[in-house]
Amino acid sequence: MTIQPDAGPRRLRAAIIGFGLDGTDQHQRLSTGDECILVGGSAETHAEMLETMLRLESELERLGVGLADVAPAELADIAWRIDSPELHMIAVRLDEGLERSGRTFHESSAEELTGLSAGDGLV
Repeated sequence: MTIQPDAGPRRLRAAIIGFGLDGTDQHQRLSTGDECILVGGSAETHAEMLETMLRLESELERLGVGLADVAPAELADIAWRIDSPELHMIAVRLDEGLERSGRTFHESSAEELTGLSAGDGLV
């Protein structure tokens, strides 16, 4: 939880942000969903990221949970089911990093989680 000035505590949201870095045309691509934001990429890369985002959000909806409610190990399972090896690898790194640090997903800061998911081992 974080405290907002004059507003009291609020729950932080979890989101997956996908960046496509292979765009060579002048198109600016941006797609948003309930749990994801996608930026950039070639038409092909952006379409692939969008398909993964839609499968993920559909699976979360089917399970009746939000991304913030899913433990990294469960996210790895979901990523496997929706055929996203990249998301699976990120979720496994996150789970392993949290286990090494002895912390949970919910007690970790956004900065810590970002570092763990990127594989830099920051805790």
